[in-house]
Amino acid sequence: MSVTMCTIIDAALIGNFVGSTGLAVAGIVTPVFMLYALLGVTVGTGANVMIGRALGAADREGAGRMMGKQLFIGLTVGIALLVLSFLFRDAVIRFLGAKEELTALTTAYLTPVFLASPLFVLYHMLTLSVRTDGDSALAAAASAVVIVTNLALDFLLMGGLGWGIRGASVSLCISELLGVLLLLTHFFRKLSLLRLRLDVPALSDVRTYIVNGFGVGSTYIFQALVMLVFNRLLLSDPINGVANEAIFGVLYTISTIPQAFFYGAGDAFAPVVSIFTGEQDGESILAVLRQGVLVTAVFGILTVAVFLLFAEPLLRIFGLDRAQISAASAALRLFSVNFLFAGFNILATAFWQSIGRARLAGVMSLLRNFALMLLIGSVLISRFQITGLAATYICSEAFCLLFALLVLAVSPSKRYISGRYAPAGRVFEKYYSIQKESVAQISADIGELCDAWDIGAKQAFLLNFIAEEILLNIIKFGLKDRPGKHYIDIRLLEGESSYTLCIRDDVKAYNPFTSDGDSIDNAVLGAIRKKARYCDYQRKLVFNYLYLII
Repeated sequence: MSVTMCTIIDAALIGNFVGSTGLAVAGIVTPVFMLYALLGVTVGTGANVMIGRALGAADREGAGRMMGKQLFIGLTVGIALLVLSFLFRDAVIRFLGAKEELTALTTAYLTPVFLASPLFVLYHMLTLSVRTDGDSALAAAASAVVIVTNLALDFLLMGGLGWGIRGASVSLCISELLGVLLLLTHFFRKLSLLRLRLDVPALSDVRTYIVNGFGVGSTYIFQALVMLVFNRLLLSDPINGVANEAIFGVLYTISTIPQAFFYGAGDAFAPVVSIFTGEQDGESILAVLRQGVLVTAVFGILTVAVFLLFAEPLLRIFGLDRAQISAASAALRLFSVNFLFAGFNILATAFWQSIGRARLAGVMSLLRNFALMLLIGSVLISRFQITGLAATYICSEAFCLLFALLVLAVSPSKRYISGRYAPAGRVFEKYYSIQKESVAQISADIGELCDAWDIGAKQAFLLNFIAEEILLNIIKFGLKDRPGKHYIDIRLLEGESSYTLCIRDDVKAYNPFTSDGDSIDNAVLGAIRKKARYCDYQRKLVFNYLYLII
């Protein structure tokens, strides 16, 4: 959403300070930002799927190594882009389709952007890693900093100092720098599981990250190629070419609001699912999917309603003249219908990527962002210009939703998850309200469980003792400054010769083994640590996790 808001702010102010030629340039340079997103999101998604699985399996060291390899790749790619973009700057600008009257403006805009190439790549990666490490609040704060800074600098540089379109570019780059710096602070927090480090990846690591992230990241390269073709088709009209390109830029910019919600939901969705895959928790994976489908459906309907009702007021903020607004409003209303389908397609791609169905995610991305768009758009845009462009998006998303429904009928993910992420042994799981009255219920449930599973008396006593003591410590220390109702989830997995106990709660970040308890509290927790074969505490997403093997 931060990148989206910056794009909208830039477009609106460019339209008012520079005019329709500036809006045309904003549309022409969009593929450059898509390239940065392609590289950052592909490697970042692939790496963080693996990082999330490692954290889900309590492999903190393995997750750290993956983080270091991801950052090494990001820095290398960003520096390479910086060098190459300046060596071939004129060729890149011609490739983007800038005509003679737009070449100078395009060069002025892209020069600062090329210098900031590493920042744009790293921002995508760091945002994903910060979310995977459970600090979504900081990711949101970084977004807010980027938005506010970009807005303030746009007014200062374009309006106050008269820098024109170069001012929009410089303000975006400075904002991105501040966002990256704020995200980096996460890795110095005491409770962060990931730390800043650089590890040189093997070629197999790079390949694994790309394969795991391609279904999501490829969206951007496909969209970039499609935009290049669509830009050329619109600019081929000698009379209305620049005006049509300006309208396309505005339509695309406005559409990034719902697109950012859907893609942002997918980005937030992925680390949750990847952690559950590491825990072999198929039921929770499907529960998250059901929530995602519901939220996507509601937001899609609201988006279409807003665009249908408020098309003209939304378009006025971009400085279009009356004739352009008339043409653009009809196209925007038609274009908005595609969001009834797009959210489900984006969610399906993110979900398939997260559970390991990378091939399906890649096929969906190829269809909805490239193959269908080019096939349909080449016909409709050539004949109907802006109206044909809007119809192209609707047809492409509708066909892709049919593809997703076909996959659901022939090879449902529920069957795939039950076969791949089902625990080897029996599983008990139940959640309780965090209050003293729950101690008796937990004791009774564990007693019944031990009888049903024929768990020995020593292990049964230890299970009961651990669950009760952890709950009491959470009540004593974890609820401070956290009013309201909270829950504890107890999950026991049967192994060949041991049992894995996972206790998860939703109170503040709190480690019972490092809390400021009295001597009795510390002695009890010390005894638990000694009795367990393995003991680890982690803060993941919005939960505290305690893993014990007994």
